Amino acid sequence: MANASNVQCTKCTKNAGITTCDGCLAKLCRRCFNDHRQDLSKEFDNVVYEHDMLKQELETPNKNYSHHLLKQIDDWKKDSIDKINQLADLCRTDVVKLLDKNKNQLTDRFRKISNKLRKGRDDEDYVERDLNKWMTDLKDLKDELIKPSNFRVEEDNQRSPWIQKIRVHEDFYDPAKVEDGKS
Repeated sequence: MANASNVQCTKCTKNAGITTCDGCLAKLCRRCFNDHRQDLSKEFDNVVYEHDMLKQELETPNKNYSHHLLKQIDDWKKDSIDKINQLADLCRTDVVKLLDKNKNQLTDRFRKISNKLRKGRDDEDYVERDLNKWMTDLKDLKDELIKPSNFRVEEDNQRSPWIQKIRVHEDFYDPAKVEDGKS
């Protein structure tokens, strides 16, 4: 039975605690103290291993292009390109519809000019002014077919939240606070 002056080992509770660990303040017998020191030595080896691994990473030339910030930029780029492609496809569809509509209107105008030409030839009823007018009308139709004047593609000069601009921001870092344990 242990008397009041003998404190039991806090680890094995079988032997008297003859020494106190300054780190965890546990009272330990000689055998448990040696085991405790061996455990601390293993933990220290782990700390040294992590230290060495970090040192190796810091000393290696910066070829780490898989950093999460670079991946974030690549993801933003891909998303933005996808949005641009979607909008371009939508605009192409709209242009094709407008071109078809424009072609139908031009075909109607062409038909009217063709009827006037046929009537002029059949009736032999035309003068220089008619020939010039028909030639001008045909040229206008051709120009309108090549480059329609009733629609166009234009860029929106307003800033759109559709594709967000990104930027890199550096936060202030004070190593003195980290070393003092204030971060």
